[in-house]
Amino acid sequence: MHLSIAHESSKVNLAFLIKELGLRQEKNTTVFRKGDLFVISPSVQNQYNWFDIGEPIMESYNPKVHEGYLLVRFKEKYVMAKLQPFQKKMMLRETMPNTTKLRPHWKFKVVEAGNPHVINMGDRDLKFWIQMPSESQLIKFFNK
Repeated sequence: MHLSIAHESSKVNLAFLIKELGLRQEKNTTVFRKGDLFVISPSVQNQYNWFDIGEPIMESYNPKVHEGYLLVRFKEKYVMAKLQPFQKKMMLRETMPNTTKLRPHWKFKVVEAGNPHVINMGDRDLKFWIQMPSESQLIKFFNK
């Protein structure tokens, strides 16, 4: 994947998060905030339905202070999960890819078939069931 394509994919539905949900993007990261909300919103625009979450991003999440959510911009849809249970089940150190080229991270795949879920690419037996809210449901939820 060319850098320009990867950069463009990170912008998919970005305006919706900012304008409609009122989230504020932290620098050029996948972290968005609003009050005590902490939202990680990676964009999945590839044919494999993969996304990564880096360890440094998770280090800025404090479940005692933040109400955390994973909100994946999955093509033209959204998939969502509460961040703390997702982190506890899916982000185990031993499931990180062994690479020296990239910062420590986890790699995941969105599976749409049947009941939508996310699998950990480091241990495919690790699955997390997710919701697929509509844009109107997201607007209601984030603007309550």
